[in-house]
Amino acid sequence: RTVCGIRNKTLIINLPVIDNDCIAAIADTLINTLHLIRKKDDKNKETESLFANAYFLNSSDNNVSEQEWTPTISLNDALLILNEVSITSTITENTESVKISDAYGRILHKNVYSKYNVPSFRTSKKHGYAVLFPPISLKCGTCVWVKSGAPIPNEATAVVEEKNTKRIRSLLNNDKVYIEIMSKPQYGQNINPIGHHMTRNKLILKRSTRIGPEEMGVLAASGHKEVVVVQQLSIGVLSIGNNLEEPGKPLKPGYVYDISRIIIISLLKNNDFSSSDFGIVNNTSSSIKENIEKALDKVDILVTLGSANDKDLLKKILLEYFHAEIYFGNVNIKPGKSTTLASCKINDKIKYCLCLSGNPVTAFIIAQALLLPFLKNMSGNEYAEIPILPIHVNNPFILHHRPRLACTYLKWSKDNVATACSMGNLFKDKLCNIVGSNALLILPSENKEKTISNEKVSGLFIERPGIFNTKKE
Repeated sequence: RTVCGIRNKTLIINLPVIDNDCIAAIADTLINTLHLIRKKDDKNKETESLFANAYFLNSSDNNVSEQEWTPTISLNDALLILNEVSITSTITENTESVKISDAYGRILHKNVYSKYNVPSFRTSKKHGYAVLFPPISLKCGTCVWVKSGAPIPNEATAVVEEKNTKRIRSLLNNDKVYIEIMSKPQYGQNINPIGHHMTRNKLILKRSTRIGPEEMGVLAASGHKEVVVVQQLSIGVLSIGNNLEEPGKPLKPGYVYDISRIIIISLLKNNDFSSSDFGIVNNTSSSIKENIEKALDKVDILVTLGSANDKDLLKKILLEYFHAEIYFGNVNIKPGKSTTLASCKINDKIKYCLCLSGNPVTAFIIAQALLLPFLKNMSGNEYAEIPILPIHVNNPFILHHRPRLACTYLKWSKDNVATACSMGNLFKDKLCNIVGSNALLILPSENKEKTISNEKVSGLFIERPGIFNTKKE
């Protein structure tokens, strides 16, 4: 039978068997009971954490299949959901004005129109001679030398290219030089009109455009001092695990360095996203709840690493404590099956959590396939597209019952065919495989064939190739 007692302010409960209903009943009163026993107002976080973990892991809710509330969806469906969430999000409505010098990498919030004609004068297309030269009225037939791109005298009607002229010195004792024109010029020949590059009040950049080097030049030329851009996303990165250590510190037995967080933060930085580092938290319910709550109070999008599996705490905490909406919690892909997207309200604002595996290779691959497209769309970049291309696979890859994303390095044959180079990842990727990879192969799930080779598959371009191979493979 069940026996309960108190000794030295310690509550002792003896259960003859593990009964989920009994544990659930005890959970409703345990914290208050401990407060009365210890006569303290503050919660005993350690006790709460230990019990909450046990409750989550043994709750009768776990008898219900995870598939009922986190159904498995395809990678393509996950991308569609991410896109739909970004479209309906209000984050992109937050804007700010920035100086042109600070606009690089930002996303335009509205269309930009040129304030001036560029250039504001006629220019020459070629090196050559233009007729007439103001302000002095000269006789017809007078010409002046102009360079390509230089202003054209107002009275000039054409520019004769230098190769179609011949210089002749005067036979008289003066400094005059005569130009023999060897081809008949046409009216307006070799003259660019005012506003040749940009016309005043004409659209030059569309909203949602990411401002790169070319856009910086256009904005500077058009006379704008500032532009209205989408406010930068506030992103946080949080690692969850009991055996993680900060890189550089001595490792305790059984501990590993937290590589995933550094990879994700660096990947975000490489794609013009700044992020807040929320460090490492223990894999206990109270620690996870407390740190997620603190993070979401500061950022709009939180990327978590670890504890994302169906048997872990994170999904249950998001549902039970944060009353989150789970958009998806299982993706039919290897690696990254447990990838989860959720949203919840913090201080009347919608916040988003994208939960990735704590495995560094999985985190890198899924960040390329799902996280970056999501953030680019959320930042207002409507023109961001996932670069997918056909790739020829020469070396064999072992297939899985789920479609697989595999790191590879692309080379181009003489016939401009993208070919996947083997990185020693026949069965699965290792940490060393992500170094130098510039694409992810999208391998089909296994059927009758257990391997795939000498075939074409789709691939996700993740980095510009460092070498274009000109030799035929």
